[in-house]
Amino acid sequence: MTSETMDGTQGATKGATQKGTEAGSKARLPDAPPEKIGKYEVRGEVGRGSCGVVYKGFDPFVQRDVAIKVALHDPKHISSTMTNSGRTSFFTEARAAGMLQHPHIVSLYDAAMEGSISYIVMEYINGDTLLPYCRKKGPRAPLEKVVDIIFKCAKALDYSHGKGVMHRDIKPSNIMITQDGVPKIMDFSIAEINAQAGGPGGIFGSPLYMSPEQVRAQVIGPQADLYSLGAVLFHLLTGEPPFTGADVQAVFDQIKKNPAPRVEEKRPDAPKPLADMVEKLLLKDPAQRYATGGDLAVSLSRFFDQLRLTEQQLSRRETGDSLRRLHFFNGFSDGEIDEILNASTIAGYQPGQSIVQEGEIDHAFYIIAKGSAEVRKGSKKLHTLEKGDCFGEIGFLSATKRTASVVATAQVTALKVNATLMEKVSPECQLRFYKVFTETLIYRLTVTSAKLSAVS
Repeated sequence: MTSETMDGTQGATKGATQKGTEAGSKARLPDAPPEKIGKYEVRGEVGRGSCGVVYKGFDPFVQRDVAIKVALHDPKHISSTMTNSGRTSFFTEARAAGMLQHPHIVSLYDAAMEGSISYIVMEYINGDTLLPYCRKKGPRAPLEKVVDIIFKCAKALDYSHGKGVMHRDIKPSNIMITQDGVPKIMDFSIAEINAQAGGPGGIFGSPLYMSPEQVRAQVIGPQADLYSLGAVLFHLLTGEPPFTGADVQAVFDQIKKNPAPRVEEKRPDAPKPLADMVEKLLLKDPAQRYATGGDLAVSLSRFFDQLRLTEQQLSRRETGDSLRRLHFFNGFSDGEIDEILNASTIAGYQPGQSIVQEGEIDHAFYIIAKGSAEVRKGSKKLHTLEKGDCFGEIGFLSATKRTASVVATAQVTALKVNATLMEKVSPECQLRFYKVFTETLIYRLTVTSAKLSAVS
C-alpha cells in the first residue's frame, strides 16, 4: 500500500508547482525502517514519495496489520522536526481522514508525534493500486469491473464532500484495490477541509488528473474531484489519460484550452452512454459537470443495469439457440421456445454442486442444456445425465419431496421450468410442452422399470 506513486508525466508529482514542493525537494527519508514507531512494530517499507514513507506495521494490542505513514524530515538531521508546511500537510491528511468513515475510504486509526517523528496509522490494504488496471497494453479490466470501481469511488467522494472534505488528488495511485476487488480512496495529504485551504495561491494535485480550475489555482468544489475521477475513468477505458505532453506546462495548457478527446477516439467499442458520462465529467466549466458524486453514481447505476440487462438478453438468446438444438424442443416453434424461456430460469452449477437435493420440495422440471450430472440416492450413483436429458418430472407435477439428488459432475447450464409460470403460457404451447413432457416421463419410467427387472 503506497500513498505516493509517480504517474508518469516527466516527473510531475503531487503539488508540482505549489509552495509545498519547496520543502519536498529538500527532504530526505530514512534509509532503513526503525524497529518500532510508537506502540507499532515495523515490518518493512511499503513505499515512499514526496511527502513521506509508508511502512507496513503491526498493532500488538489490537492484533492487526496497519500502514504507518511517517512524514518527511529536514535533510540536515534525520531526527529533526518537519518544516511548518510539511507539518500542516501531514496533519491535514490526519484530520481529513479522521473525519471520514466509509467502506471505500481507507480508515485512519491513529495520528501522533513521538519525539521528532510525526506519523499517522491507517488501515493496511493487502492489494494494489488502480495503476495496473490503466495499462495500455495487455487485457483491459472488464467493463463491469471498471463501472463498479468508479461507482464506489463516486459514492465515497459524495460522502467526503458532504463532510466538507475535498480530496484534490484523485488519481489511480491513490485508489487501492483490495484482494476482493473493493476500491478504497486514500491519501488526503493535500485535502481541503471546509474551504480552509482553498482559493488562489498555489496549484495542488497531480497534473495528469487535475481539473482546469485546479490548474488555474482557482477556488474548487466537488466538481474538481469528479473531473479527476473522470480522468481516471478515461484512463481505465483507453489505457491513457485524457491529456499528455512533453512536460507539465504542456499538459496544463491542454487541460485549460483543449476539449477532452472522446473515449471512442481511443476505444471504438466503448458504450456510448459511458463515453457520454466521461465527456460530461471532463467539461471545462464545473457547472456543466455532475453536481455531486451521488448524481454520477446514479448515472453509473442506470448504465450498469442496462449493461446487465443486455448481457441477460444475450444469454437468453444464446440459451434459446442451444435449446433449439435439443431433442426435447424438436417440434417447438421459435415463439413457443421463447414462451417456455419466459416461464423458466437459466441456472448454472459448478462441479459437485447439487441441482436438486434428496428430501427437498421443488416444484420444477429441469432440462440440461450443457454439461453432465449424476442422480444419487444417498452415496449411491443411480444414473448419469448428459446434455438434453431431463429430470424432476414428479416434483414438477405434484410438488412432492425429491427421492434422489442430482449433482453436477461438470459445469452445468440447466433450464429450470417453473410449474406455476407454465400456467401462464399459451394453451397451444402448454399442449405441446405437456405432450413431450409426458413422452419423456413414460420413457424414463420404462427405462427404470427395465433396469429393476434386470436386477431382480
